[in-house]
Amino acid sequence: PPGRCDLNCESRNMKTVRIFISSPGDVAEERDRGRQVVEQLRRRYAEQFDLKAVMWEDLPLQGDLSFQQGIDLMLSREQGVDIAVFILWSRLGSPLGALIRKPNGSFYRAGTEREYELIVEARRENERLRPGSDAPKLLIYTRKDEASFDERLRGKSTDEKNDLLAQKKLVESFIEEEFHDAQ
Repeated sequence: PPGRCDLNCESRNMKTVRIFISSPGDVAEERDRGRQVVEQLRRRYAEQFDLKAVMWEDLPLQGDLSFQQGIDLMLSREQGVDIAVFILWSRLGSPLGALIRKPNGSFYRAGTEREYELIVEARRENERLRPGSDAPKLLIYTRKDEASFDERLRGKSTDEKNDLLAQKKLVESFIEEEFHDAQ
């Protein structure tokens, strides 16, 4: 239809705005809504710029890279994103294993933490290169739904409950460490 930006946006000198949506598997519905919102906004603003949702499940995986390394490459300075949206509830995500570590040598709690740190580092680097820049923009959303979490625990074995509670504690500690200060 007229006004729709197809794959040739760049040939029309139209800016593509890449929006990365990071979320563990427990917020699949919210993740889907995020993709739908990007699509609605893409259609609405098709004459000004092209919005592109960047989702891990749409990334081409390279045979010589781990899944997280593929995400890391997509978030790298060379490729980058303009906006990063993180959606959290009761899981922080899957552990990354021994190959991917923090600069201090410690392990990441999950891929979500790694992705967040890559975005924060990209913001720092952009600020260093272009003072005043706050790109990529960073949005964090948390689902507040204790009743649904309690329902998920119902009927689970003690081990399964402990695993779910441990993941929820990881999310809570991540949020506390990254987004709350002494005040």
